[in-house]
Formats: sequence, C-alpha cells, structure tokens
Amino acid sequence: MLTPTDTCKTPLALTDTGERMIPESSDRPTFWEHVYRYAFATHFVKGKRVLDIACGEGYGSAALQKAGATHVTGVDVSEEVCRHVRAKYGIDARPGSAEKIPIADASIDVIVSFETIEHVPNPLGFLDECLRVLTPDGRLIISTPNKGVYGVDSPNPYHCSEMTEDEFSFLLRARFRKVKLYSQHPHSAPRWSFRTLAADVSPWQGLRLFDRLHRSAQFRLAPRTVYDPTAEERSSVIEQISNARKSQHPFLNPYILRPRRRWNGERPTYIVASATHPCQK
Repeated sequence: MLTPTDTCKTPLALTDTGERMIPESSDRPTFWEHVYRYAFATHFVKGKRVLDIACGEGYGSAALQKAGATHVTGVDVSEEVCRHVRAKYGIDARPGSAEKIPIADASIDVIVSFETIEHVPNPLGFLDECLRVLTPDGRLIISTPNKGVYGVDSPNPYHCSEMTEDEFSFLLRARFRKVKLYSQHPHSAPRWSFRTLAADVSPWQGLRLFDRLHRSAQFRLAPRTVYDPTAEERSSVIEQISNARKSQHPFLNPYILRPRRRWNGERPTYIVASATHPCQK
C-alpha cells in the first residue's frame, strides 16, 4: 500500500538540491533524464494548451512551447522560480501547488508532470485536480521514481509519496483511462537482454570481455552515458530536447523512454505514463 509520510521538504527556489533540474549545474543523469522526458512530451503538444506542473527552472516549458504548443502555462510552488521563468523564457508561469492548481476548469489539453506526484502528500487529490483542469479529450503525461529501485540506500527527504510501479499504475487507472507505461533508466536487466548494456547493474559486470565491450559501445555510440554535459549542451538545453526526439541507439542509451514490457525483466528506475481523460472516447 502507498504510505505517504506526513510532511516532506520543499526544494529551495533554484538551489541545486537534485530535486529541480538546473541546466547549468545538475549532474549527468539528472540532466539527460529530464531532457529525454521532455523530448517524449513534445510529441503530444503541437496545437495544444499545455500545463507544465512543477515547471522548475522553465527550460522544459520553453521546449514544449517551441514544439508547437499554442500556449504553455508553468506552475511552481515558488514565486521566485516563476519570476525567473517569466523573465528568462517569457513563459506564463504562476505560483501554485499541485493540490490547488491555479488554472480554470477544463482549460488544458495536455498536462506534463515530471517528478511531481512523489512530492504530494495526497496523490489522488493531485490527480483529481489534473482531471478538473483537463478538457474531456485531454491527456496527462506523468513520471515518478520506482520505489524499491530508486533511492533504496538513501531515502529522499523531499518525497512524501513514492510508489512502486504497481501502485503508480493502480492510482492512475483509478482516475484515467488508456494508461500506457514507459520505462526510463534501467536499474537492471536479465543477462539475455541487450538492455544490460544500458542498465546500472548487469549480471555480466566484472567479466573482462563484457566490460570492455560495454565501455567501447558507450564511448562510441552513446557518449551521453559516460560524459558529463558540456557547457554548450547545458546552455542549449532546449535544443538538446529537440534533438533528443531523433536519438539513436536506444539499447545503449538509458535515458530514452521505452514502452514498458514486463516480460523483458527490466527494472526501471523511473516510470513514465501517458493517460487520457476518462471522458475521452
């Protein structure tokens, strides 16, 4: 059962606590995980009114706008962050919480909610708010860390409501329909799977031939898995999101989202879902 804690910390404005992706300073996994999540979301926003809930620094909202959204509204708990987003990207950013979204009823076509729900003490209340602001043919794109895989050795003080994959899926299906799950950043994969080349933990690790092949493949075909983002990549994060839509070598790149397949034995660190409003036919 989902057992949220009574309270959880709120990340400081634009301080790099690891809870907001700050393009200039976030570590390699945080940077590329967010780049590829927003790249995934850009496929759904052309011609749509979009809400980026917990928009943070604003680069993602700006990328959604560039991808063809008719209007993007960013919402964040910090007024300071919202001022930054308005000033830097010209995005309509408003202070507000996930449990009381400052948006009119049925006015949003697509909600993007990355790494938000685990911060909310009442996840079902958050999903009800999403339903309230979505149009009857609207869509929710949402992600969360996979409890039991993510942060096992170091619990995250900013998280109130971490969920397993089954809990997350059950919660979404209680409010939405056509729920489709995706995996991101595999923690582990079976020895027979090519995804062992992208996983953090592999049954083949320690074998000299595998380690050599693994390093060679990553350096040549998926350098983002090995190298920190360059200063140029950090300063052009919106372009990186656009470019990530056309990424190659999905078996080697752990950050690319892949349809969730239970049979393949992969244990993802993050679960991403696309879900439609229950009124949508």
